Amino acid sequence: MRPDILVVDDRPANLLAMNRLLANIDATVHTASSGNEALGLTLEHDFALVLLDVQMPEMDGFETAELMRSNQETSHVPIIFVTAVSMEQSHVFKGYRTGAVDYLLKPIVPEILLSKIMVFLDLYRQKQELRETVRKLRESQKTIEMQNIILKRLTIQDDLTGAYNRRHLNKMLVQEFYRCRRYEGDFSCIMLDLDYFKNVNDTHGHQFGDFVLKEVARRITCSSRASDLVFRFGGEEFVVLMPQTDIFGTMHAAEKIRLGCASEKFKNGSIAVDVTISIGVSSFRAHQPAKPDDLVNMADKALYDAKKSGRNRVVEFDGVLLEE
Repeated sequence: MRPDILVVDDRPANLLAMNRLLANIDATVHTASSGNEALGLTLEHDFALVLLDVQMPEMDGFETAELMRSNQETSHVPIIFVTAVSMEQSHVFKGYRTGAVDYLLKPIVPEILLSKIMVFLDLYRQKQELRETVRKLRESQKTIEMQNIILKRLTIQDDLTGAYNRRHLNKMLVQEFYRCRRYEGDFSCIMLDLDYFKNVNDTHGHQFGDFVLKEVARRITCSSRASDLVFRFGGEEFVVLMPQTDIFGTMHAAEKIRLGCASEKFKNGSIAVDVTISIGVSSFRAHQPAKPDDLVNMADKALYDAKKSGRNRVVEFDGVLLEE
């Protein structure tokens, strides 16, 4: 992209002459015949350089420069004053105070003008290259951060259902177990299993079976609180950990999950089937597990009893856990 240069002079002949001098440089030259017009253009373009006449009616070059410097969007633009007045020291100091980076005395010496312009064009291109480098670095950083988020998510999520995986269950189970033991709180475990899921796969294929598993995970999540943690335990088994929840609240939540699955057919394309689930429930205070895994084993035992007693029901752990 070609850089832009602004030439400001109230005399058309001077603007024409400057355009001829700058015709062969690799930049787009814009012209303005007043300070007000120049200020408007500086808000529309990112100029690499402004060549600003000092003596202009209404608003002279000093006033124009001061206004450019006071605006955050244009304060960085280099200004070279082009003047036909005396280069006495006080005049030059005033120019520098208002924002000039250099002075050129009329009549213009083309070689001097072009050499100065090339310096500022090079500086502008370097600045643009630096901006682009910074932009790419920021994009790369954002990409890396997003990839790290995705990688972290993959380490704790089940690929198929989006529920948390078994590894994360083990971590959260230990964390909640010892939190409850230390602070005398409560938390509960729900374990559920799809009834006759093998028949679903055998009759309708594994692709539909995968849909059912994903839909079950979605329905469990929709029936649970934001603070509850939903895990795929393995195969067609899921676990829900419910922090700060006693056995009564957990039984109610489990029944809600059961109804969420049983009340509506699982439909994908032309296939629609009824799928029910069996649920086992255990709780830290109600059943006093000796170690974290015991709580899941208790819920698993209750799930077995739910299957044995007819499926599509919620059963609480009966208080007897056989040692392995």
